[in-house]
Amino acid sequence: MASYDAFGSQFKVGTAQIETATVVVTTVTAGNSDWTLTASGMTGSPITTVVALANDDTANEVAVKAVAAMNLDSDITDLFDLKVEGDDIVITKKVAAANDATLNLAYADDTSGGLTDDATSTNTQAGAALTTVAQVKSISGPSLGTDTEDVTTHDSPNAWEEVVVTLLRSGEVTLDIVYDPADDTHDGTATGGLLTRLQNRNVTDFAIVFPDAASTTWYFDGYITGFEPDNPVDGAVTASVTIKVTGEMTIN
Repeated sequence: MASYDAFGSQFKVGTAQIETATVVVTTVTAGNSDWTLTASGMTGSPITTVVALANDDTANEVAVKAVAAMNLDSDITDLFDLKVEGDDIVITKKVAAANDATLNLAYADDTSGGLTDDATSTNTQAGAALTTVAQVKSISGPSLGTDTEDVTTHDSPNAWEEVVVTLLRSGEVTLDIVYDPADDTHDGTATGGLLTRLQNRNVTDFAIVFPDAASTTWYFDGYITGFEPDNPVDGAVTASVTIKVTGEMTIN
């Protein structure tokens, strides 16, 4: 079994781009509408999805139908998560990457009526590629685990305890860094700085890259929940950073 020196591990942060289209209607009449998603690197871009509308659909009902139809196209869902929030269609890139200025969702009536046609969606969160955090001394976590629930009953075989597995828990990640207030990956004024992300309560894309030959990488989202500098009289300026993981983790 191989063993590895931990030196050379990398901790990366990035931002998944978010685009929002707000659906506006007057009085909808039945027919087909066109929804055109444009994105760099998406197979077939721009992709136009035809969505059937019914008389008197509300803006929310139109948004739900449009998202359901677009989610049937794997060329779209390979790159994006689409969801409805009220009258908004929120499109989130699955992987942190540099901002795509071409990303756009336009919609218009075809044989339907009552949509307030809109050719331009809104970039509500600019994307940023995964960037290695500077001067990391140690990475602890995430503390993966699972909850169990006792389902032992009076007729459990031979009186042995029985459990079922319930929620998967991702826990927290802790970084110890040699803190440089001027470094863009640490700074509270830089767009991608750890402190900025904490202050803005940004959900952030993270990656831990292990130093094995395959560069095994754990990808996850999370929130920076703690940033604690340490200024000893006889030592370096350091900081401890705490991250709460949210959602599913991907291991490649």
